[in-house]
Amino acid sequence: MSFEFKKNIIIRGRIETLTGMHIGGSKEKLEIGGVDSPVIRDPFTQQPYIPGSSLKGKMRMLIEFAHGKVVNSGKPYESDDPDDEICRVFGNFVKGTKGGPTRLTVRDAYPTKETIEMWEGMESELLFTELKPENSIDRLTSEANPRFLERVVKGSMFNFEMIYSVYDDKDEENLKIVYQAMRLLEHSGIGGSISRGYGRIAFYLADPVEVAAEDYITGNERYKESTASVSDEDTSKLKTLDNLEPVN
Repeated sequence: MSFEFKKNIIIRGRIETLTGMHIGGSKEKLEIGGVDSPVIRDPFTQQPYIPGSSLKGKMRMLIEFAHGKVVNSGKPYESDDPDDEICRVFGNFVKGTKGGPTRLTVRDAYPTKETIEMWEGMESELLFTELKPENSIDRLTSEANPRFLERVVKGSMFNFEMIYSVYDDKDEENLKIVYQAMRLLEHSGIGGSISRGYGRIAFYLADPVEVAAEDYITGNERYKESTASVSDEDTSKLKTLDNLEPVN
């Protein structure tokens, strides 16, 4: 089986945290007094961000549940069917299967300028974040076990980008899975302590940009549009997932 690259579809926009968000980092690498569980940060700016691996991993897990493909081992679903839609989009074909490259690439999501300014103006004992105290209670002794989690505050905005590669008509059809996963993620959440209200998010999307194979040769206006920043665009001009045209 041969593969001929046709185009990339660039899906960009913003992610808003609707509740406090905790995506864990390394306590050994980040010394903050009194914090039991710090968030992940950019090592150069010390600003929190959302790893692309966290976004893609949670999207994949939700899709596997939605399509009844979760396996008993708890490991990511894999298939030897080259037409398997989940493995086409997210990867993880059985070795030797001629399913081609993973179609979906998810970039790390970094805070917008407005969000950084908001963080810098916060009154908090932590840098750019909030400290969330929690208690677990022993059912027999009623002894409290307090702990302190670091969270990205509600209302923070992050710029995101996903690249969806198309090689054939089947890939065009499978694009709907990406949007399905994003909708599921909005109703689930990202990071830790989801069941306790953490990590609820909303996506705001710019119009997708399709960059054909020949556009990469010429470097034309379509290619330039795909590389332009959307970080300063008014969020009110972006679309929510419920306002997208249905993907056939």
